[in-house]
Amino acid sequence: MTDPVLQLDYVVVRAGARTVLDVASFRVAPGEIVAVIGPNGAGKTTLLHVAALLRRPDGGAVTILGTRATPANSAALRRALSVVFQDPLLFDIGALANAAAALRFQGIPRTEAEGRASAWLERFGVGHLTGRRARSLSGGEASRVALARAFAAEPALLLLDEPFSVLDAPTRASLLPMLREQLRETGTAAVLITHDLDEAAAFAERLAVMDAGKIVADGSAPDLIARPPSRRAAELLGVETIVSVEVTHVEGDTARVAILPTGPSLLAANRSGRLFAGQIVTLTLPAGAVRVLNTDERCPPATNCLPGVVREVRPFASGARVVVATPAPVVALAPWGSASAAWSAGDRVVIAFDFTAAHLIAEDC
Repeated sequence: MTDPVLQLDYVVVRAGARTVLDVASFRVAPGEIVAVIGPNGAGKTTLLHVAALLRRPDGGAVTILGTRATPANSAALRRALSVVFQDPLLFDIGALANAAAALRFQGIPRTEAEGRASAWLERFGVGHLTGRRARSLSGGEASRVALARAFAAEPALLLLDEPFSVLDAPTRASLLPMLREQLRETGTAAVLITHDLDEAAAFAERLAVMDAGKIVADGSAPDLIARPPSRRAAELLGVETIVSVEVTHVEGDTARVAILPTGPSLLAANRSGRLFAGQIVTLTLPAGAVRVLNTDERCPPATNCLPGVVREVRPFASGARVVVATPAPVVALAPWGSASAAWSAGDRVVIAFDFTAAHLIAEDC
């Protein structure tokens, strides 16, 4: 079995009496692309600093390519890593010299280092800027030079600390797929630190969700959003509808629940297999699983249908979020141009969703 590129085991970092990182297990396989998301102060950047061997943990083990990091070997192990920070941290020299800097620090002769760096500047679309000094580059150009420098070192693992957060939306939109393509072509593993769920989902095949120094969810974006492991994870993942319900009946892989305090009965999937009548649990429902119907439309089979009134329509680039007041607010995603995006506050509608989209979370299960 191939060793993980990165492995954290029971890693703890303290700041005085406060624990800022407490990760029992985190692994990145060769070539795997992972995004770590969470609110400010969740411990994301601390995790990256530990992974980059820039900060020694107070407890636990950090293993790079099968070798456990120690004070004696950390400098050698860092050669397997490249780090790109929010600030590109370029020297005030030409773009080519910047892109070759990591290689020169490793003792690579200038001609070879600049040849490798030049090729990567071309791949990131800034090959024409080789002589431009760092302070004359735009934010997007500086980010491309920093990425070229990182890839030129041929790392096994690329660590990215919110590298696009200060860039404008069009520049981010162009850089993200370019970076993902280069990772796939080279087979380089990557960990992206970000607070932007859309960016994380577009970039990574796996998400690790952090809160208060811990990883509270880990999996693919579609799976985590459809089936978050906890109410807090659902909140951090931006699941739009999260309500408390009471289990009223359980039969096999389905459960009947009632929205609290006196809401209607709904059918939901019983995935845990350990639900029981009278139990208070959390129901989560992603907006993409909800449809908004006219009041005279028939409710399809195996579908929950609830009458309600449109409370508001929130515009987003990806489409409108239609908030419908039922016994609990339910949010539907309506693509621009669809009939659902044309609803207005005050309209009487019916919201509909397949019972398998209603995910039940029992925190003690």
